[in-house]
Amino acid sequence: MKRAIFFALVGFMCLQTVKAQEKNHQHTRFFLSMSIGPVFGKITDDVTGDPNGAYKMDMSGTGAVFDFKIGGAIKENLIIHATLISQTMPGPTIKLSNEPNSVKATDQLTVGEAMFGGGLTYYIMPQNILLSGSLGLGNFTIIDQTNDQTTSTQRGFSMQLKAGKEWWVSKKWGLGISVTYGKTNLTNNSGDLVEKLDSNRFGILFNATLN
Repeated sequence: MKRAIFFALVGFMCLQTVKAQEKNHQHTRFFLSMSIGPVFGKITDDVTGDPNGAYKMDMSGTGAVFDFKIGGAIKENLIIHATLISQTMPGPTIKLSNEPNSVKATDQLTVGEAMFGGGLTYYIMPQNILLSGSLGLGNFTIIDQTNDQTTSTQRGFSMQLKAGKEWWVSKKWGLGISVTYGKTNLTNNSGDLVEKLDSNRFGILFNATLN
């Protein structure tokens, strides 16, 4: 009985020590965050100047997103960083406004979306809840592996909002989960053809953060 009480007391003291360490954790100095996960939503391409007439094309489906941020704290728990986001959507479902039915493309056709910019991330402590926003320039890329062709648009406005929670797994590393909303809006000109592209996409990301 005495031995059981001793181990119970030791366990309780260790638990209190871990909780105290979590309370003492703060986000300062260098910051590195890497996230990956699925992304959902659609990309709309509003086309004018086509010889066959104007039309709208929606590309939707599930893809993957990689989110990379690097920077440093400008004050405790407030971080300024560069942001790089890359999203892919293989085999999208394509719906043309002048066609009654949608078409599922093969996985040999991939629609990519990329953004490079900067932003701020703030951590609410000691819960370690993150709120983040980034602005930058983004563009779209269509990769056709069947015909070995890659086409990229011009760049335009792009943004990301992100919220989540992380748990400390060591003195400097935290692991967590977050949700994101991203948007890229641009006009792409190619001769007489004018495309107005707009995306609305949501992601569920798994985070690894060094701070």
